Amino acid sequence: MELKNKVFEQFVLHNLFGKNYNSAFNKITKEIKISDKMLSICLLQLLQEKKIKIKNKKYVCALQQVSGKLHGNKDKFFIEIPDLQKFVKVSNINGAKDGDIVSAYIIDDNSKEIAVVNNILQKQDEVVFGRVVKLKSNAIVVIDDDNNKIILPYDENAINLVGKKVSVKIQKETKGQIPVGSVVKVYGNADDPIVENVVIAEKHGFKKHFNSAIEKELEKIPESVDEKDLENRVDLRKLNIVTIDPISCKDMDDAVYVEKTVDGYRLVGAIADVGHYVKLGSELDKEAYKRGTSCYLGDGVYPMLPEKLSNGICSLNEKVDRLAMAIAIDFDKNGKRLRYSVKPAVINSKHKLSYNVVDQIYLKQNDMQTKFADIDKEINLMFELADILIKERNSRGAIMINTKEPDYALDETKTNVEGIEDHSSLISTKIIEAFMLAMNEAIGDYFKNKQLLTLRRIHYAPNDAQIDELNQTLKQFNLPPVTKEVKSYNRLISAIKGKDYEEFVIYKLLRSLQKASYSPEMVGHFGLASKDYIQFTSPIRRYPDLVAHRILYSYLTNKNYMPEFEQLEVMGLHLSKKELDAKDAEIESNNLMNAIWAENHIGERFEAKIFGIEPTKVIVKCNLLTFNIPIYEFNKMGYRCNVKAQELLKYDGTKLKITDNIPIIIKNADRTKREITASFDFERENKLNDSKTY
Repeated sequence: MELKNKVFEQFVLHNLFGKNYNSAFNKITKEIKISDKMLSICLLQLLQEKKIKIKNKKYVCALQQVSGKLHGNKDKFFIEIPDLQKFVKVSNINGAKDGDIVSAYIIDDNSKEIAVVNNILQKQDEVVFGRVVKLKSNAIVVIDDDNNKIILPYDENAINLVGKKVSVKIQKETKGQIPVGSVVKVYGNADDPIVENVVIAEKHGFKKHFNSAIEKELEKIPESVDEKDLENRVDLRKLNIVTIDPISCKDMDDAVYVEKTVDGYRLVGAIADVGHYVKLGSELDKEAYKRGTSCYLGDGVYPMLPEKLSNGICSLNEKVDRLAMAIAIDFDKNGKRLRYSVKPAVINSKHKLSYNVVDQIYLKQNDMQTKFADIDKEINLMFELADILIKERNSRGAIMINTKEPDYALDETKTNVEGIEDHSSLISTKIIEAFMLAMNEAIGDYFKNKQLLTLRRIHYAPNDAQIDELNQTLKQFNLPPVTKEVKSYNRLISAIKGKDYEEFVIYKLLRSLQKASYSPEMVGHFGLASKDYIQFTSPIRRYPDLVAHRILYSYLTNKNYMPEFEQLEVMGLHLSKKELDAKDAEIESNNLMNAIWAENHIGERFEAKIFGIEPTKVIVKCNLLTFNIPIYEFNKMGYRCNVKAQELLKYDGTKLKITDNIPIIIKNADRTKREITASFDFERENKLNDSKTY
């Protein structure tokens, strides 16, 4: 920002307009460390540009205020100004938050407009969530996450809420005292995992239900494909195309088919044509944008779109006609893309397959290859092509990590977690991963060649500090350091495969990477080693994919939906934040479900791997579960903690370090804190030491 505009910004932020000249002058020189002479020059420029004026020997603002809604997260914000029908980048939000209605001044900065927020006109309603407990004669709410408290005004209704999960709005805050609040919504029994998951979802901006305006729009949406909608679509209904998803999936937004060709292979992917039913600017569309993504928690899905769409007319269900955007890609025998085409289509999925079933067809288990004899050949070709595509991705250095994803099984009462499974261990997951990546890259290439703006999935290379931190960990295991070259990460993953420390190093590797986000900028995707990448294959559950669909369909059919760069940039900020919100909600829900499972396994013994050593606790992992062991448990056995070296050293020279296995007993499970506490299994310690040298 130009220096004169930084001076103007200080007037706005510190409310210096109309104040005594000398005090304003001194405040600005102190804030931005500018000399008196340079400040005088800047003020003269601002006067000449008619951004400020002198009135009664005081500086006042000469610009007209605008108002609008603030959009953004972290360091990038825009103000949406309805009167001007545009978005303007904000240089300083002045304490405002995403969603607030603000007033601002707009100034020109090197031929670009920027806004400075000067006032918050309307804050978004902020509520907190927690459990109502009784404290003497009062009812208070213990807030989730931080255990702070809010007093509810004393009455009979408040006492009756003890044990319930509620949302609360703070009405009165007094310094040094517990704030007073009022209940906004009562969710139900605080010990009910379904209630807890509903609260977790709403806390992060997700819910299962849709308002009456949306329900009214749904009445106009058909249950089945209308014949008139098939015009100008390629007919793929005779193709042996299938969907492959987790066993519980009901929102199928992609179907695939593979055949052998003279050159190599042809992959046909059909992606649900959600844009045909969710019209731009409709109530459905506005709510889908607000949610940004579907959120998958321990008790099920909190969908971006209502079930009539997500599980119905938009879902590529078995043996029914569905509208789709079809992508046909030809590969050579080494997985190099030769050509591709994209067209609106109609399909009829021949089978709804789960990863479990596809594994069994391929491995010839439970006579599944006979049951699905009509597609046995195609399934084998899918594995064949997926392996080739994975090898091709590996050769260019893409980071390929198979992360664990838990599935929770609730009992009949829906109050206990009976089991936790990891569906990512199924070998057929690689088929869909490889095919979706190939389709997204082909679409990205199409948008680049046609010079179409859209939301891209971008991922920056890690910065120097992130690389240095990871290399410190690698040094502990005598592993070669990584660089800003993506292939160095790929080589690391290959080097640690099957090692005791593989999971720990992968965890540190993921933490060293930047977070991927959505933006119209063409900066590529570091982790995938891809220059052109657009997320296109999940429009039922991701709004950025729906944006790309609309733009593509508009281009193919000579329509006029072509959003401006600034509009896409604002959308990208919001949708990136919603993706993080969904991830945070999923982590919290997983921790809750893990704690509920552990409640029924108190006292049971497990072997766990040390995953982190902190001043107050040792973090250990066992399969999909994480446990905390208080550090005093080890102190009692003569161990002393060295956090820097990430090890525990005993007086006799015995050492416990990262990735070592230790015997543990589940001691306690806390739903509220989402934590499981374990203790060191003293009875098995000697046996463990006999079999393992630390």
